[in-house]
Formats: sequence, C-alpha cells, structure tokens
Amino acid sequence: MVYQNARNQAVSSADFAKLAHGILQQRFVRACVYEVPFAYVVAVVANLNLRRGVFSLAYALVSPRTLAYTVVAYIAGIACLAVHAHTFNVTRAAHSSHFPRLQRLLRRPQATATVVSTYVILSWLMLMAHVRMFGGARAWLYPEGAYGPPQLNPGWLASWLFATSVGVVYGATLVTDERLQLAFPMLEQSRVHALKDRLPTSFSRAFGFATSVLCKFWLAYFVVGWGVYRSVCGVLARVFSMSAYNVASPLFSASMLAFWLHTSVLVVLTWEFAHQLFEIIVTEPTRINELSVDRNSCLLSGLRHTKSPLIQHLAFQELYRLTAFSAEQRVEILTDIDRTSGTMWTQVSAECIAVISAATGQLKAQAPAEKPKPVAPVQKGDAVDVRAGGAPMADILQGRKPTVQAKPPAPAPADLFGVEAQGLEKYVLTTLRDMLVRSPLGQRILRSHRAQSTSVFANFQQQVWAVRSLMRLVECSITEDKYGVVQTDIARVLDTLFAYLTELERSAAQSDGSGVYNVQTASRQTVAMVQVVRNALYVFTTEFYEYLEALKLPHAQAKQLQAFANFSA
Repeated sequence: MVYQNARNQAVSSADFAKLAHGILQQRFVRACVYEVPFAYVVAVVANLNLRRGVFSLAYALVSPRTLAYTVVAYIAGIACLAVHAHTFNVTRAAHSSHFPRLQRLLRRPQATATVVSTYVILSWLMLMAHVRMFGGARAWLYPEGAYGPPQLNPGWLASWLFATSVGVVYGATLVTDERLQLAFPMLEQSRVHALKDRLPTSFSRAFGFATSVLCKFWLAYFVVGWGVYRSVCGVLARVFSMSAYNVASPLFSASMLAFWLHTSVLVVLTWEFAHQLFEIIVTEPTRINELSVDRNSCLLSGLRHTKSPLIQHLAFQELYRLTAFSAEQRVEILTDIDRTSGTMWTQVSAECIAVISAATGQLKAQAPAEKPKPVAPVQKGDAVDVRAGGAPMADILQGRKPTVQAKPPAPAPADLFGVEAQGLEKYVLTTLRDMLVRSPLGQRILRSHRAQSTSVFANFQQQVWAVRSLMRLVECSITEDKYGVVQTDIARVLDTLFAYLTELERSAAQSDGSGVYNVQTASRQTVAMVQVVRNALYVFTTEFYEYLEALKLPHAQAKQLQAFANFSA
C-alpha cells in the first residue's frame, strides 16, 4: 500500500541513488523502532526467576528491573545498528593468501578496530548492568575486617576479563566470518516472517558462542589468570596498602560460572538480534523505480551508479525482481525505444553484460599461460547435427571458419597476497610467511592451506542477478518484444554467457589440478555460479526450442548450444 500511494504521487526525479538514500534512512529509523520489542524480550528472559513458580513469567513482564534492563539492551542494540551501518560490506574482499581470516582482519584495520572496540564497550556496559541488577562479584574484599586493608577480588577481575574476551572475540568473528557482508535474500518475505525464521538461529548461535568463549576463557585463565591477578595486585600495592590473604580462584565457583554464562548469553543474544534486524531491513527488496515518473531511467541510473555498491546492488536486485515477476515493467523496458541514447533494452543489457564480462576478464587474467594448440580447419561439408522440434537444423551453423585469435601476452606473476594488500596487512602477512617457510612444520602448513583468490566473486550476488535478469528478458522477448529489439542481440548475449561458463569450468578444473570440472572438488561459489549460467541457458533453449533454426547463430555458439539442446551440458 505504501508503494501504491507513492506510485500515485510519483516524483519527477529519476535519480535512483537519491531516492534510495531516502528509503534507507526511513528503514534505519524503523530498525531503531523494531529494536524496542527485541530489547524487551531479552530483558524478560534475563529476569525470569524459576523460583517464583508459575508467577515467574508474570513477574518478569512487569518487573522494574525488566524496564531498566530494556533500556540497557536497547542502547546496546542501537549501538550495534550504528556500527553495522558504518562498517557493512556489500562486496567480498579479495583474499589471495594462505590465511584469509587473518587477511580479513588486516584488510581494513580502522573498521576492525571500530567493530572490536564497540563490542568491548557494549560488553562492559551490559556487565555493569548485570552486576547491579542480579548481583555479582564485588571489586574489593576485606579479609581482615571492615577497617583492614582491602584486597582485589579475583572474581571481579575475571568477570571484566571475560566480558572483554566476549567483546573481542565477537567483534573479530564478525570480520573474519564476513558477517558484516550483507546477504541479499533470493525470496521476498515480509519482515515478520523473515525475523521469525531467524529467531531460533539467533538463540542457538548466542548459546553456542557463549559456551565456546566460556570454555576457552576458563582454560586460558587457568593457565595465566593467576599470574595476571598477581601482576595487577602488585601494581595496585604501589599505590595503597593491600591485604596479602590467599583467596580462592573464581574458576571453581559454580555460581560464578553460571553468572558468566547467563551474562554472555544475554549479551550475545542482544547483538544477534540487532545484527539480524539490520541485515533484514537493508537487504529486503525495494521498489524505488516506482517512485519516479520515468521508471526506466530511474532504474538505469541505479544500475550505472558506481559510487555506492549498496545502491547498485539494490538496483540489480530490483531489476531481477521486475523481470521475474512484473510482466508490465518487462514490456515497458522492451518497448521503450524512443531514447536518444538507444533503446532501453540496449542500455539495460549493456549494464548486465558489463558485469558478466568483468568477471570473465578476471578469470582469464588468473589463467596460466597455455601452449597454443593447432586448430583443425572446418570443411565446408562439415556440420554439427543440431536438431530442435524434430527438424534438422544444419543451417544454424554458418559455413565460415573460426578465426584464430592471436595469443594474448602472458600475465605478469601475481604477488602472493595480491595487489590489494598494502600497508600493515602486507607487512604482517609477509612476516608470517617468512617465518613459516623457515621451518618444515611451517612449510607443511603452507602446503596444506592452498592460496585461493575470491576476487572474481566479490560481487557474486550482482552477477547472479545480471545473468538471470538478462536471460529473463531474452526469454520473454518471444511474446513481449513487439519491435524485435532483442533478436539482434541474442548472439551477443549467448557469446557472453558461453565465455563466462567456459572460464568458470576452466577455473574450477585448474584449482582442482585434475584439468576437468568436478562438482565434488570445485569451490562452493564456483559450482553455484556454474549452475546459474547453465540453468539460464537451459531455459533459453527450452523457450526458443522451435525457433533455434531461425537464429542463424555462429558456428561456435551453435556447437555449444547443441549440448543444451540435447540436455547433455
């Protein structure tokens, strides 16, 4: 309804980025509003006391401590939303070293420091709230009486160290696991259903993360904790007199361990809710082009917007949505031919082909130099038996000989960590590499962790949208292309897809070392992209099955298309 009203009052602006910024600002405000019930749910869970019996839930719903904890959890949630809004990624960072997780930490040191420090401060804030509301270890003990010298409580120090560990590990995990990278959904869901589906995952992830950090902290503190405690006491003893009584270690206190687990689960649960809420709000499909009077120009400006990857991704996401589900806007794109800069189909397809061609070029640049192979000439009498609809299609092949292109120059040897590694990142990785190669164990580690680059799939989702949107327009052109603007470009579109598919399979075979594309050994994203391109070509073959003869495709394309016509690709 909101978009329908906006469509009735469409604005004259065709600037996709300007309209998108307004939509994103509204969504962030809504995310801040949605954070209130999340904070209240966490507060109710925190204040559940089973000793009250059947009235435990009723008391937790109206307890003053629930209101106070809601405020603290809401502040933490808003801070998480703000740090995500300033440090999120749309495209993946290129990792060409043997240690990609370490390279992700060093790629943007300022962003990493911001994320880690923010979560450490939030962890301290919520720890103080827990100590005030639910009790906890006091900072000072008086073993010699109220008027005797104080002694630092080891449980208090351990609690603050544990809270610091939770913040550091969670912030670092967000960076190393690329959780700051937005994951755009393929299916359009309402916010309620999207949040409902992610709540169980958030609970299980919070409990699993808290348990894992607690176990690792217990082991680390068992080894070095007492030394840290004595060092802090030694520093404080230089300032004022302190008691020297022996105190018990907090690691063997069941109440202290339960307090740490309870605190960490609630803290991480608050962060998880904010993380899931931000991702859902930002990545849900938009209808920005419907806000403009000139919908096609507005969408095209978004596809060409290179200053903000998020804006461009939203435009490609919108293009995929309307080509897949809106026949009205498909027809509008295919029939929009009165443009001084060319037909709308030509301009939209050019942007999609540019994304696919860029990925193909990156794959070719990573290919090793190969020896030239002799090309057998094609005789005039030779033909590939291409059949469609039960009729022979020998005329799909042209009688021309394939041109032999000159061999491109061999690419220069790439640096171990890629040209994108600079400054602190390259220094740390180079130093680590030099240390490992000096020992047999280090060399074995380097051999076991193969260096693989993911730079080709930095905009993986954008490539998927480009392929599917492009081919969807081609498929629907049979009935919706009134002026035949698509038919003249089918050979160019197929040539782009076949070139990309060939490079994808070659890259997968090269990384495996077998020389043959194998689904079992290829990387997950390579297999996914191969399936996307193959499915698009299969759908094209099915839709144009009766008309393949009339396309008059070149020899190379017809030969590749034959495998799809025979369903053997």
